[in-house]
Parts: sequence; C-alpha cells; structure tokens
Amino acid sequence: MLNRRILRVKAMQALYGHYTAVESIKEVKRNELEEMHALDPAKHDFADKALFEARKKQAVKLFNANLLKGKVENSTDVEKEVVENVNAALAEYENLVHKEARVRKNDMMKEAERLMDTYIKLLLLPIEIEQREKLDSEKEDKAYIAKEKKIYPFIGNELVKKLKESELLQKEAARSSISWDNEHQEIKSWYREQIRTSEPLQHFFGGSKLTEAPENDIVLELFKRVVFKNEAIVSYLEGTHLQWSENQPIVKSMVVKTIKALQDGEDLELAELTKNGEDDFKFLERLFMDSINQNEFLEEIIQSKTMNWDVDRIALTDRVILKIALVEMMNSPSIPVKVTINEAIEISKMYSTPKSKQFVNGVLDVLSNELTSSGKIRKSGRGLIDNK
Repeated sequence: MLNRRILRVKAMQALYGHYTAVESIKEVKRNELEEMHALDPAKHDFADKALFEARKKQAVKLFNANLLKGKVENSTDVEKEVVENVNAALAEYENLVHKEARVRKNDMMKEAERLMDTYIKLLLLPIEIEQREKLDSEKEDKAYIAKEKKIYPFIGNELVKKLKESELLQKEAARSSISWDNEHQEIKSWYREQIRTSEPLQHFFGGSKLTEAPENDIVLELFKRVVFKNEAIVSYLEGTHLQWSENQPIVKSMVVKTIKALQDGEDLELAELTKNGEDDFKFLERLFMDSINQNEFLEEIIQSKTMNWDVDRIALTDRVILKIALVEMMNSPSIPVKVTINEAIEISKMYSTPKSKQFVNGVLDVLSNELTSSGKIRKSGRGLIDNK
C-alpha cells in the first residue's frame, strides 16, 4: 500500500527528475544565446570579435539573472537586440519548463495506475501457469514412450480456481487490457526453468522434500518465495515497470495479502493502493505542483538560511526534500510540523548524503519557526498536535 512516506518519496523523485531536466533546458538556451551572438566569419569583420564576445557574455548573464523573473527589465545599458533575444529565450524556456512539468506530473500520477496494473497481472499469473501445465500434461499423455506421470500442482488448484472464477479480477483485467497473451514464451521458460526447479517448491512437485513441508498452498509459496526473488522474473518486471525496485515491496505486499486471504477462505477482494484513496493522490499531486509553483519563494527562503552555501551547490536531493517539506508545512494544515520534519529527515537518510539529515533538520527547524511567526504556516485540527 502507498503510505504517505512513499507518496512523499514519489513526489521527491518526480521533482528531482524535473529539476534535472530544467538544468538541461537552461544549458540548451544558454548555448543557443551564445551561438546567436557569436561572430560569423562569413558575415562579420574579425576585428569585431571582442564586441561579439561581450554580447555573448551579456546575453548569458542577463538570461541567468532573470530566470526566476522570466523577463529582462530596466536594462538600458544593454543593446536592444540582445535584450529582445534574451527575452525570447526566457519565454521559450518558461514554455519548455511548464511542458516538462506537465509531462512529469502525468507520469508520476500514471505510475500509480501502472503499479495497480502490475498487481492485477501478477494475480493472473497462476492461471497462466495452470494453462502451461495443462499443455505439458497433454503433451505427456500423447508421448509414444510411456513415462511416470509428472505432478502438476497448479492444475485444479483451489486458489487458481478462485482466481479464474473471480468476476472482479476478470473485470479489472479486461478494463485495463491486462493479460499475459504476449508473454507465453516467458511463462513457458519461467515454469520449466525457474518454478519447477525452485527448491522452495520442490515439495509440491514431488521432488526432494523439505525438512518442514510448507503449510501454505503452492500459489502463495510461488509469490512469497519465487516471483519476487527469482532473477529472470524480476528482470522481466524491471523491464516492464519503471522504478520496480521502489515499488516491488508494495506490489508484493498487495499480492501476498490477497492470496493469503483466499487461502483463508475469503472471497477475492482487490487490495487498495492507498489508505485514503483520492485524498492521497491529491496530496501527491499537491506536493509536486506546489513545489514547482512556489519555486521562486522556496529558493529564496532556503538561500536565506544557507548564506554560506551557494544554493546550486547544495545537493539537489536535499533541496528537493526541503521544498517538499516546506510546501507541506504551508499547504497541509492537518499535518503537524514535527511530522513533516521527521518525514523529511527519514527520507534524507534513505536517499541523500550521510550529513543530510542534520542539514535538513537544521534548515527546516529554523524556517518552520519563522514561517509560523509570519503566518505562512497555519495548522488546524490534527495539525495542531505536537506543534509547539
């Protein structure tokens, strides 16, 4: 399940990608301005080289100085043509940044859908394995040379039957066009080389018995001991699901809980992706968009508390964590400040440098007090708990 910390992490990752892309866009526009104001030997007098070099530097300097404002103002000491070119570059830069943010936000929100799709697809996997066993069994029956019949534990398995008969599962799969129709070769390979030969499952196939035979059904054991650990299967999942390493524990928990409930005699119920549904996705989207929309203000207040550091030299991950925490403090009245700071510290421990937790804690502690005093942070309800 996607809890609030995971949602914060996903917002951080999306913002990190966004700001990295923004830096690339800046560099492209700077290069274009330099080329625009460079001396062309075919058109210009080489004696004017110093003049063109000065224009190049002026253009790039103006561009850098007005990135946050978005337009050059009061530059009477700069040639009109240079100002016009810089303003055009700034306008195009803004358009590209806004477009990148929209794409990044949509990808972030769609990732939740992809995560749910992977969950549904894995629930369909035992059905496909049973079908694979039926094909192998039929082939075995038609063989000219009689051999001892192999054990096929997925055929007729009670949990597989429940999955096949679940209208809810089939409806969700059909709604999102989820199936294994294009991966029959992968299923065949996994079954013969990864599943039938898997040591934890040998008891079910009549092979060397474990010292303690598992009490669980083979379907549950398949997910607990093979699917999320086997190199070949994990490689496939990594290739079809971005950020699989981040999402794997979530999907595994959802799948195992669903199958465990079936084994305990319950009807199939699909796991929910988040505890609070739509509210959690709004929280995720708000963290991302507010961090971008308030970026100028956030950069300024972070700079004010890191006077001995150039903001650009602070680890980008730390800057993103600070921004997310600050917008959460200001725009989520029901979340206590201490909770936000503690979450930011924990995320910095996992994703940034060894010294980041002290840096993040120190900056947020000072800024939270100042923003509360100025009225920019206002808490209500549960947000007032431990907020002194």
